[in-house]
Amino acid sequence: MIKRILSRLGVLAVVLFGVTVLTFFYTSLSPVDAAQALAVRRYTRPTEDQVTQVRQELGLDRPLAEQYTGWISKAVRGDFGNSYNTGKPIIDELSASMIPTLKLAAMALLFTALLSIPLGVLSAARKGGLAGKCIYLFGIVCMSVPNYWIGFMLMIVFAVNIPLFAIMGAESLKDFILPSLAVAIFTSASNIRVFRSSLLDGYNSDFVMYARSRGISERKIAVMVSRYALPPLVTLLGQSFGFTIAGSAMIEFVFSIPGVGSMLVTALSSRDTVTVNACVLVIAVIFVAVNFLAEVINVILNPKEQTKERAYDR
Repeated sequence: MIKRILSRLGVLAVVLFGVTVLTFFYTSLSPVDAAQALAVRRYTRPTEDQVTQVRQELGLDRPLAEQYTGWISKAVRGDFGNSYNTGKPIIDELSASMIPTLKLAAMALLFTALLSIPLGVLSAARKGGLAGKCIYLFGIVCMSVPNYWIGFMLMIVFAVNIPLFAIMGAESLKDFILPSLAVAIFTSASNIRVFRSSLLDGYNSDFVMYARSRGISERKIAVMVSRYALPPLVTLLGQSFGFTIAGSAMIEFVFSIPGVGSMLVTALSSRDTVTVNACVLVIAVIFVAVNFLAEVINVILNPKEQTKERAYDR
């Protein structure tokens, strides 16, 4: 199993390296000159000499490969440089912005699990019944609308018509309930269907027929089937956590949350390429780390995967 983990970590390292290369070189292809944008903010109407001075100051006059080498060598040590827009260390701004986003993603993950597991079980148990059809309709509707629209609807109902929550802010955990629900409702729609399908496959499998023939109680069979059906859901939950962080900009904008999504959008609009690269790298690290953790959990949950791991080690 250790060899497999090391192998997966090697693959993840290659993925992260590819992400940094693509992001760095794609931002360099933008027709907007970062030095020109910074010079305009600094001098309002900069001359060519002032733009050239800013470009040399930022190191943008060097070859692109040399710029990337210098940036990545510092980035792996946690030094992303200073923001072109604010002049402050990016690591400080990123640390402050990441806390609200992680709170949003963690609470959304919790709500997603609380919605996906019981509704998936109920949908499988009431297959063809009214409850199963209602849950199926719920999933279709929620998958058909974007999460920020759900956020607007939740805000209108629970912050305007029924003032239980604040319209904007991220000062307490209560402020994250509505945005987390908006993300969770959208994400749960697909997770419920996957979990329901896995449960039905489990109940139709040979080991369930054998267990029933031996007189094992339905409660124990339900536990076995749930363990059988959990790995796909665990994978989806891990991916949803990463997608929440990567795609948090719209929800953060709707609820005025100063998270990493808002920071990334601001950096893109101000042509702050070093901040863009730092945000993308941190988001990619979290995404691949969470997916790796989901794989490890699946190995623990699924005995067949453990057998494969032992065979791989040999």
